Amino acid sequence: MAIRLAIDARKLTDFGIGTYLSHLLAGLAWRDEFELTVVARPEHLGRVATLAPQARVLPVSARGYGFSEHVKLPAALWRERLDLVHVPHYVVPHLIPRPIVVTVHDVIQLFYPPRDRSVQALLYLRFMLRSALRRARRVITVSRTSKRDLVNLFGADPDRIDVVQNGVDERLGERPPAQRLEEVKERFGLRPPLVMVVANDKPHKNLDVVLRAFHLACRERSLPGQLVLVGGVGRDHPLTLRARQLGLDGRVCGLGRVSQADLQALYHLSAVLLHPARYEGFGLPVLEAMRCGLPVITSNVGAMRDLGEGAARLVNPLDVGEVATALERVLVDDSLRRRMIEAGNRRAEALTWERAVEGTLETYHKALGEG
Repeated sequence: MAIRLAIDARKLTDFGIGTYLSHLLAGLAWRDEFELTVVARPEHLGRVATLAPQARVLPVSARGYGFSEHVKLPAALWRERLDLVHVPHYVVPHLIPRPIVVTVHDVIQLFYPPRDRSVQALLYLRFMLRSALRRARRVITVSRTSKRDLVNLFGADPDRIDVVQNGVDERLGERPPAQRLEEVKERFGLRPPLVMVVANDKPHKNLDVVLRAFHLACRERSLPGQLVLVGGVGRDHPLTLRARQLGLDGRVCGLGRVSQADLQALYHLSAVLLHPARYEGFGLPVLEAMRCGLPVITSNVGAMRDLGEGAARLVNPLDVGEVATALERVLVDDSLRRRMIEAGNRRAEALTWERAVEGTLETYHKALGEG
């Protein structure tokens, strides 16, 4: 008999969770062992139909972090005959009527709260996280670092937490045609070699150190090329304005959010990915860059060390000089670049979304007492 599973996919277009949900829905869509129900915002129904065409879809308009989701989501699910509900986020409404699996990707906001986050919002986060960890039959997290944080900060039962690492889209590794790459390069005004950074502008992404290290490498080591910031930094962002004040006008490009096709082209146009974040639950850009054949410089702490050890150049994310030296070394040492690219390819080949879906299925069966 098929397992009646519901997935809360209201965050389908969010930056990180959206990628996770897209691949999870696509991976579950063809599994005969499940009768899949997807909770989605009305404006995302077409996207859900593309990813999981056979799924039953429940439109729920309630957005995250508000009172309405604690009412509307349970009300929509209450009428369904379900065996299991998967919530891919720490906010789990109390009235959800079925056994729950929750995915907690990280606790970044506890260590590095957003600049505009109120004390009340942080208290709400702690309350909902603790509640989700207590109520869920099984908890999925994406790295050993995140699991350790959940155990140390909240006293979560380690035996109920499964580490299921994210995967990488294998299609990213397909190099776009030369004409397409040239079009992207001209449209954004890029001058290789490109140091690529994929990150929002939140404090833990450490973009201040990124800019200072690039400036130091340009000033003292005559580093060529451009720093390309993809994600949270646009052309008029304070960081790009500061770059001009440092004399880096034309050397730092803030592209903001780009399409998936442009992101793929940018990976293949770049010479190195720089990702010296202070904290990550996983660090998906590191894995994506490896899949695209890019050498990676990332932090020697937490999930980034777990992901990059033996494949990436690991640096102290607080040491501007060390980051600048790593940039110069990786850009000029061809034999080092080749070794890093080969090791990164092996790491990326081992971490697929198919493997992540299989790990999630194992958690579902454990939650239902079948594992």
